[in-house]
Amino acid sequence: MRDHMMLPIGLALSLSAVNCSGASSSPHVIYHNRLESLDGILTREGLTLDAATSRGAAIRIQSHGATTIRLAEVQTEPAEAVVLTYRGHLRTANLTGRAYLEMRCSIPGRAELFSRAPQGPLTGTTDWVTQVTRLSLGSQQRAQTVRLNVAIEGAGVVWVDNILLAQATR
Repeated sequence: MRDHMMLPIGLALSLSAVNCSGASSSPHVIYHNRLESLDGILTREGLTLDAATSRGAAIRIQSHGATTIRLAEVQTEPAEAVVLTYRGHLRTANLTGRAYLEMRCSIPGRAELFSRAPQGPLTGTTDWVTQVTRLSLGSQQRAQTVRLNVAIEGAGVVWVDNILLAQATR
């Protein structure tokens, strides 16, 4: 119950941080998935639904080596010069490598851009951690598709919960 009460507060804080980083318009959520089921998840291999975590239901990933789990592909809203913010909650158990959120943006006529959570990847055994990664697109860059991933560089278990993508105009 406490975690569900903290969701609106955490969302407001995460989104207000986008505004502090130079965005001029209020950020708005263009994709949100609490990950209470496997519906809509693009990568299915090695994934199960764990309904008994301390946060409620979450996606459980059993990794045997380097892998990228594709959680979603989102079409952005038409705008130039935007800041995209990808946020999610991660937890690990006996992870020999590292795990982090990763956002990849395809931009027509240009190379793919990507951003990884700068707070530091998770390794070993951790409790729930909120990771946020941002990508600032210039006026000549308009993202069409944004891929929301979890990147894992080793063996172990990673849980992911409550992901969102927000967009703000700079």
